[in-house]
Amino acid sequence: MEIEDYQQKYGKQWLIRWNSDKLAQNDNIYIGKSSQRRKQHWRDYDYYSDSVKRLTNENKHQIPNIHKRGFHAYHIDHKISVKFGYDNGILAEHIAHPSNCEMIWWKDNIRKSDKCKVDESNQWIMNEME
Repeated sequence: MEIEDYQQKYGKQWLIRWNSDKLAQNDNIYIGKSSQRRKQHWRDYDYYSDSVKRLTNENKHQIPNIHKRGFHAYHIDHKISVKFGYDNGILAEHIAHPSNCEMIWWKDNIRKSDKCKVDESNQWIMNEME
């Protein structure tokens, strides 16, 4: 369908809005005006958390049982929480590392909140902090 067909179907307002919104050039992710406004009010923690989520998503194929992930199924859990990492100056790359991630039932992940679980696979992160 050509732009003229869209203009005819949806009207001139749609065409103006379509031309004014931008695509993120690096990620090809649609960024509308409302998300740009929302990001202006982000705190340092929001940027840190977003960075951890992005890095975790890049490494998710290395997390065991990732195929079970779903909204009301299993969630990716950061054993050492994102909040703890931010408060203690741990690099986002370390919190997002696959050794610090596991798949747990979604209700357990919500209950866990910002509690931390240190085991032999992620002990190195705590040693880096000292």
